[in-house]
Amino acid sequence: MEELKIDYSNMSIYKKIQIVKRRLLEANLKKTGENKFAGFKYYELADFTPTIIQLCNEVGLFTKITFTNEIATLKIINSDKPEQIEEYTSPMRELQLKGCNDIQALGGVETYSRRYLYMSAFDIIENDMFDAVSNQSNQKESKKVSLATEKQISILKDLYSQEEQMQALRFIKKSKLEELTIQEASSLISKRNKKEEVKENE
Repeated sequence: MEELKIDYSNMSIYKKIQIVKRRLLEANLKKTGENKFAGFKYYELADFTPTIIQLCNEVGLFTKITFTNEIATLKIINSDKPEQIEEYTSPMRELQLKGCNDIQALGGVETYSRRYLYMSAFDIIENDMFDAVSNQSNQKESKKVSLATEKQISILKDLYSQEEQMQALRFIKKSKLEELTIQEASSLISKRNKKEEVKENE
């Protein structure tokens, strides 16, 4: 029996985007990214980009990402009706990471911006990323919050790679380690130390 082909050419951009969202959900994408010190897995850009490209090509959507100093923008264009455009934006964040030059930092920020723009546009959902630390960060405290000490910041920079730092800051919604509270920094240090102890006892 010949497979029935769907004609996407007369569909609106909204219908096409919904089809891509549904097909991504059905694809059961696998998470390959892992933040070891916080104990969670996440979607890397490469985990879903090939599938998005394939599906957009099938239904007739074109995606374009551009950057300014302040904003990252994803445009989704209906290839059959180019006047139909959906636009998604995300603020750019400047992260100063130890051992990372300006070009490397920019590349890292752009990669993460691309990741979150695609996730936002196509409703790619992740579970709570940063259970203990995130909960502490989002709680409204009546007392004054004390920021992490210089010693804690130094320990964090020594314990965690640049990529791990960037992931953690993104999920906690902080732009740099110096914005962590004493409790958040202490929790991160404790998590890493416990993992190292487990490895030594294995």
